[in-house]
Amino acid sequence: MFKIMVSDSLPTDILEKYNQTEGIEVVNKIGISMDDLKNEIADYDALVIRSRTKVKADILTAATNLKVIGRAGAGVDNVDTEEATKRGIIVMNTPGGNTMAATEHTIAMMLAGLRNIAPANASMLQGKWDRKTYIGNEIYQKTIGIVGLGKIGQEVAKRLASFDAKILGYDPIITSETAARLGVKLVDLNELLEQSDIVTIHAPKMPETIDMINAENLKLCKDGVMFVNCARGGIINEPAIMEALDNGKVGLACIDVFSSEPPADFKLAQHPKVLATPHLGASTEEAQTKVADQILEQIIEYAQKNVARNAVNFVSVDEEIQEFIAPFFKLAEKMGTVFNQIKPGRLKEISVRYYGNVLDVPVEPITSYLLVGALKSDNDVANINPVNAMTIAREGGVSLEIAKKDTPLTVHRNAIACDFITENGTIHLAGSFVGLNIFHLIEYGDFKLSAELSDQLLIIENNNVPGIIGKVGTLLGEVNVNISQMSSGRDGDEKMALNVFNVRGNISSDTLNNLEKINGINKVLLAKIDGIQG
Repeated sequence: MFKIMVSDSLPTDILEKYNQTEGIEVVNKIGISMDDLKNEIADYDALVIRSRTKVKADILTAATNLKVIGRAGAGVDNVDTEEATKRGIIVMNTPGGNTMAATEHTIAMMLAGLRNIAPANASMLQGKWDRKTYIGNEIYQKTIGIVGLGKIGQEVAKRLASFDAKILGYDPIITSETAARLGVKLVDLNELLEQSDIVTIHAPKMPETIDMINAENLKLCKDGVMFVNCARGGIINEPAIMEALDNGKVGLACIDVFSSEPPADFKLAQHPKVLATPHLGASTEEAQTKVADQILEQIIEYAQKNVARNAVNFVSVDEEIQEFIAPFFKLAEKMGTVFNQIKPGRLKEISVRYYGNVLDVPVEPITSYLLVGALKSDNDVANINPVNAMTIAREGGVSLEIAKKDTPLTVHRNAIACDFITENGTIHLAGSFVGLNIFHLIEYGDFKLSAELSDQLLIIENNNVPGIIGKVGTLLGEVNVNISQMSSGRDGDEKMALNVFNVRGNISSDTLNNLEKINGINKVLLAKIDGIQG
């Protein structure tokens, strides 16, 4: 049974829907305290959160069985993603699930602030009819700066275009072509602050964006500039904007997010020039249903198919290419497993090359599976999986080179070739898949062959002389080991041969020693593939 704890508020009908899934138990622990979460989390395979639950190192230390954390929403700044990655825990979110909700809240805040909706309404509730005090301003033909042109920033830009606003954008990743299609002129942050009448924030919260808007660059702004922040608290330095509100540099701030939530100090929210809401950007019925449904669907897909959609600490694979890329995952892990059992020393470097149709898909996830196979039996590596394999390799000093090749490897269209460089030498392996769940080792060192990656591989290097195969078969038969398949290869001058036997049965160390004693045999290696399902 795959157990999922839901610790933050999600629609109960969605929880009930997925609790009907065979092999899945969804446990409603909405509102659980952090102390109780720490005490109970070891019993769960997955945790679903929103923004309330803070999944920090102490929680992760207690989560000895946890495999995945699902954030019903986009931001994951309340999760210690680095620590989760080290522990092999996938962190996934639901990007796009609340895009329209956050977009509409941004526009609503902007309009409400410009038109004094909140104070005018408060005045009416007091029985006053005061039109003069609440004269507002228009968006029409204003210069509006958008900081961050991700999904929400782009949707905000589209809607502001209908107001005939002049739109500036700052984003270090987006291309000028994409910005132009949105009607946005890309500028640097300082130029955006200098020219904008209104600045709206749509950047993610990360070390590079904390205090992005600060006392120093607020001085660049026009007097009376308006700020809107429906992204994340902490991107605008709160003491700095308080001072700017007090001295008139900032005329109005519409703020939905705060550095701590709820705020430890409500002074900013209560400032007379601030329109504040309690992090309502994603709080629509539609968005909450959508992200709850999406995150539970993703987690169950992971539990059933080992597919990590929208993982933020692992290169995610689009659903459209999942069926195509899945065989590469299996092939890569099988190849890593072979190396792991025949390696001549500690791994220092891997050079991996991808051939064929895989050129059009991301290969980093495939490489992660290769590393799982190559590293997982090391005594100093615990709980290695595709999420943390890259991190563990880097921390262990293993360097990695990845390349895509647009020519086939011999006759094989879909192939992976690897040079595993160890302290005591290099092992070259290449593999391919030739049909549904049929994986072959096609190169071993200088030898070309076609050995199926299944059962146990008995790898024998010998002089290219008659009688070797017969002697091997006789010896194996004497210890009740069956040969299911065999593949042979020769080196360039045909003085040496490589024979790979797929065998079933118990091969003891004595059997391996006796094989090595056969005249003409130079090396005998055994690699078990049983644990990797094809």
